[in-house]
Amino acid sequence: MTVLDDTDSRFSVGPSSIPGAGRGLFACGALRQGERLAVIGVRVRRDSVSDRCTAYADEYKIRVGDDLLIPCGLAAMVNHSTQPNLTKVIEGDAVFLELLRDVDAGEELCFCYSEYARERFGIA
Repeated sequence: MTVLDDTDSRFSVGPSSIPGAGRGLFACGALRQGERLAVIGVRVRRDSVSDRCTAYADEYKIRVGDDLLIPCGLAAMVNHSTQPNLTKVIEGDAVFLELLRDVDAGEELCFCYSEYARERFGIA
């Protein structure tokens, strides 16, 4: 069994600035364009038994080719924005959220959910 523990001290979790979003991910200090957050988690095959058994996490799953990644660390706290400061980057088996621009300490980090996710979960 693999034990996951996200210890990236550049980020913290707190109340989101987005109405109704609950908690979000924030920069602890100034971060530069191109810096990355590794997305740790568990990959499941789309439409598999494992996918159906983890339906409770559907809103958090990230599409990675034909698979879905259930984030189990800080990346699970990233909310949706139509003006994101993060983008998803896939390199081999690794998935990252990469800064599109510089951000200040305390700024909430967001990425743009896929059209499928926005439609399925009623997100603008």
